[in-house]
Amino acid sequence: MIASMGKRLVAEGCGKYKTGPGPVWTEADQKSYAAWQSKIGLREDDADGIPGKLSWDRLRVPSASPTPSASGGRVASPVPGHGISTRYRVKGPHWSLGYHTGADYAAPNGTPCVAVRSGSMVRSGQDRSFGNFLVLRAGGFDYWYCHLSEQTVKRGSVRAGQKIGEVGSTGNSTGPHLHFEKRPAGGGFGSDVTPTW
Repeated sequence: MIASMGKRLVAEGCGKYKTGPGPVWTEADQKSYAAWQSKIGLREDDADGIPGKLSWDRLRVPSASPTPSASGGRVASPVPGHGISTRYRVKGPHWSLGYHTGADYAAPNGTPCVAVRSGSMVRSGQDRSFGNFLVLRAGGFDYWYCHLSEQTVKRGSVRAGQKIGEVGSTGNSTGPHLHFEKRPAGGGFGSDVTPTW
């Protein structure tokens, strides 16, 4: 069983082996498993290289779709159940930089927005363009949640999948949606990158 787990970790690009996985649990197995836990979004004590139910189930069933989880698992969308309605970098004269700086997720007003990664809420506020916004910092990047109707968590640590706000139409918005933007940590407007996590 340990050897088959090790082979799966190698297939996932997380194998820290010199000679390949063996039948006995080793330090290499623990390091490889910790790399897998980090890959699926677990952090700190949840990425210690010791199999827990969430990571073990994900490793055993690779086709299982990601779901929001308060325990730190990877999430499929910042607005669970809703996909992208306006893509990143779409060009248009109505955007101040001539292109869309994030990805939009259209959803009814009040729809929950969740942390896409475990990290810290480092900023909250309100302005004319983004309306009510929150900033999640994780993995060297800032994830901006904009046009919110509610800012549920304004400061402190959060887990991937934890609710942090609700979809709204505040600021410069034509209808309820989440404008989701990714920037290098501390980056200003215009430093946006592809909003993946």
